[in-house]
Amino acid sequence: IMDRQLTVFLVEDSPMLRARVIESLAEQCNSRVVGSADTEDDAVVGIRDSKPDAVVLDIQLRHGNGLNVLHRLNRLGLSKRPLVIVLTNYNNQEFRRHAIAAGTDYYFDKGSEFHRVGEVLNNLP
Repeated sequence: IMDRQLTVFLVEDSPMLRARVIESLAEQCNSRVVGSADTEDDAVVGIRDSKPDAVVLDIQLRHGNGLNVLHRLNRLGLSKRPLVIVLTNYNNQEFRRHAIAAGTDYYFDKGSEFHRVGEVLNNLP
């Protein structure tokens, strides 16, 4: 039985989708969103400062992109690396390959795999 909530930092440029992810995670008992960002710079600072258990990351951001966020986090050398779930409309092999090379744990398509974010977080030990 898990009595500790997973902390999640959300990086997403669409306010509507941010709200949808927050609502979806609130329905799951073990996750809460501790911060969000819609630009690359705000994402890196927010993740560094909040030290979340997991990051839900979009590729396309208002300024910058999710792949750069991953590369910059790698260079920060965080003591505990968060689990990274990419949730994007860019569901092609090239983006997927780059994201996984940069340290993505899961890569999901917003249109067809949105529900899998909650499944992954619920099944973390």
